[in-house]
Amino acid sequence: MRINQSEIIDEILEHIRKNGGEHGEWWVGTAKEMQGLGIREQGTDREGPQTLENRSALPNLISREAYTPYAADGVIDYLKGLGLRRDPHSIRGSFIFVYRQTASAASAPTSDQATFTARAA
Repeated sequence: MRINQSEIIDEILEHIRKNGGEHGEWWVGTAKEMQGLGIREQGTDREGPQTLENRSALPNLISREAYTPYAADGVIDYLKGLGLRRDPHSIRGSFIFVYRQTASAASAPTSDQATFTARAA
């Protein structure tokens, strides 16, 4: 269900508060559609289930659909302003996803961590 920017921001920030960590430990991105989102784990090319919240590889994952890609961009810009990092595999779309980086990584996710891939299906 599509919701407005302020509701998306509120839900994401509440999710971050519940799961802890600094804003710089969280990654944010967009995708064109939910089916185009997948988790690629080290050594696999496996596509996972289509509902992101059920992912065991990234238990702190949250996703929301904005009305338009422009609205999604506004949410991304706001969250980046708070210190969240832009997912390097993100593509422009109306679906917003946020997940927490593991505490052991210093900067970008590496191949030994679960890595998000956002692509068109």
